[in-house]
Amino acid sequence: MSLAEQNSTVPILLVDDRSENLLSLEELLSGQGYDLVRATSGNEALRQSLRQDFALILLDVQMPEMDGFETAELLRANPKTRHIPIIFVTAGERELQFQFKGYDAGAVDYLAKPIEPLFLQSKVGIFAEMYRQRHYLEMLKQHLEELVEQRTLELRHSTAALTTSNEELQLRNRELKSTEELLRRQVNESVEISDQLLATEEMLRVQIREFQTAQKLLNESNISLQTLFDVSPLAIVVSSYPDGIIRQINHTFSDDFGYTDERVVGRNGLELGLWVDNQDRERFFKLVHDEESVSAFATRINTFDRESRHVMLYSNPMDFKHEKCLLLVFLDVTEQKRMEEQIRQTQKMDLIGQLAGGVAHDFNNMLTAILGSAELMAFHIQNNPAALKLLGNIQQAASRSAELTGQLLAFSRKGQRNSLHVNVESTIHDVISLLERTIDKNILLETRLVAENAYITGDPALLQNALLNLGINARDAMPEGGVITFATANVELDSGYCDSSNFSITPGSYIEVSVSDTGVGMSKAVIQHIYEPFFTTKKVGKGTGLGLAVVYGTVTDHHGCISIYSEPGMGTVFKLYLPISEGRETESASSEELIHGSGGVLLVDDEEILRDVGRSILEDIGYKVYLAENGEQAMEIYAQEKHHIDLVILDMVMPVMGGRETLRRLKESYPDIRVLISSGFHQEGTAEELEKLGARGFLQKPYMRQELCRVIAEVIGNG
Repeated sequence: MSLAEQNSTVPILLVDDRSENLLSLEELLSGQGYDLVRATSGNEALRQSLRQDFALILLDVQMPEMDGFETAELLRANPKTRHIPIIFVTAGERELQFQFKGYDAGAVDYLAKPIEPLFLQSKVGIFAEMYRQRHYLEMLKQHLEELVEQRTLELRHSTAALTTSNEELQLRNRELKSTEELLRRQVNESVEISDQLLATEEMLRVQIREFQTAQKLLNESNISLQTLFDVSPLAIVVSSYPDGIIRQINHTFSDDFGYTDERVVGRNGLELGLWVDNQDRERFFKLVHDEESVSAFATRINTFDRESRHVMLYSNPMDFKHEKCLLLVFLDVTEQKRMEEQIRQTQKMDLIGQLAGGVAHDFNNMLTAILGSAELMAFHIQNNPAALKLLGNIQQAASRSAELTGQLLAFSRKGQRNSLHVNVESTIHDVISLLERTIDKNILLETRLVAENAYITGDPALLQNALLNLGINARDAMPEGGVITFATANVELDSGYCDSSNFSITPGSYIEVSVSDTGVGMSKAVIQHIYEPFFTTKKVGKGTGLGLAVVYGTVTDHHGCISIYSEPGMGTVFKLYLPISEGRETESASSEELIHGSGGVLLVDDEEILRDVGRSILEDIGYKVYLAENGEQAMEIYAQEKHHIDLVILDMVMPVMGGRETLRRLKESYPDIRVLISSGFHQEGTAEELEKLGARGFLQKPYMRQELCRVIAEVIGNG
């Protein structure tokens, strides 16, 4: 039997805690000359590896008691098993960071479930062939050593025999030579020894040919390793150490970073400008000097086109063509960094939105009291023009403050939002009509409205406010005059665009609304902060810094996104993308006259000034008023006066017992009770949720007397 035949069967260890997975692997690898050995746990895999040498271990990652990573680390820690190649088989994580954890544990490759049969058989075939070649070389080496030892021993024996013969010949010569027969026999013995030497020489020639064959197999094995280097999905560079001259790069490095062999081989990273920060390079090589192997070194490198990319750098020393070199692996994490920044930006905007909503809630409480008091006062000073003028100033200032809190609520997405079919192009025409009365004559307003479907589902007031803010910003960016252009178009946003956006949007049909100007433009540093509330580049008193924050909140609330293109001196273009819908524009309700009523109203609010103003308004339009400052007091008063109370107006945010809990307990005790919720902010879905609990409606603060009496009349009238 030849040496190759002795190694025809290749032992492979299959490790998986599920018998059906082991059976599947055996089916895929059967009939290919493999000796397939099962192990159903990490401990059993360790025992099998100590009993028997394996060409390859197919190791499941997720197993009870001891997972694949722990098993691989123990195999690598044992000198007897550390040489066995390990391929992880996993149905779980596929991220590169997860794969590097496997490589750190000792794996040479990954196979993802479900397994592609040809892919599995091809990978196993490579390691099986390497195992056969390794064992063949080891057996060949052992056989060669045995032959050399045997022939050396025979030569020693022959040399000893020759020495003895010579001594005998000399002795016989000293004894005046032996007979001719003795001399002839000695000659024959010398001929036999010569024949043995010739035979030994021929055997050495055969062994040399076998060694050359083994060397050819080794070269073929090196070609297989080169193939793995070339097809690796990770960018790999081999550079000399310590001068950093690049000796070889793989195809992935060329594809990902744009460098070809001709551009990089024979040059170092400094010459190529590969490192964005040369201090990173110095720190990296210091780590190499101190620790040799470097893992997960975070840095940035330049592509051939001078684009900065974030990478994690891994390094190990190696011998390459008899030269000390470093094997460098580059893991591109640029996209991961972008996603992390997107998450940080979203979290920051949400946090600012919560703050804005809280501030607006408190403002709206006070504005309700101011506006209500002003309305009531107007009836008492009808004959005092000076006082009426001052009162008008108060009402105007309060209304402007209400608009400011409305902007805060729009940004924080806690304001009450209508859901109507809105014609965006009609809204643009309304915005232009408003702008024409506020901009200088040296600014031209142009439109390019070409959208075939201009309808969205949303709040027309919020949308108009957002577009008006963009128009005003464009006006302020052109103090010397220019052109403001409003344009529309229908576009399709695919999954690639949506996945790369900083907004939470889904693929589909959108209307693109662009607002462009020919003004001063913005730098990249300014663009990074434009959506932050209270950030402004305008002079003190010229802007609140809420305009673009409101635009951001409105677009986000309408499930859309924004993009901006601007350069200093080149103007600015804002593009709003809003999902389109089918339908017709809904007209807003017309104004109504003041409605008087009768009956009892229980007003529940923790702010004393709101209770006082509310009582005055309600009594003025004909209602008897009961007051409570928290939920517990409201429960007590209603229990005593329920036969005289037709409606409860309930604040949401109160100490002792909040509005939601008060509503729940009132409905449990008095199922037919009428409750109207009033609050300084309104989250999307809150009204529907409160209606399910039994509320008859929601009244947004600040409100005017006319709106209050209309809502009360509707609720009591709908009994």
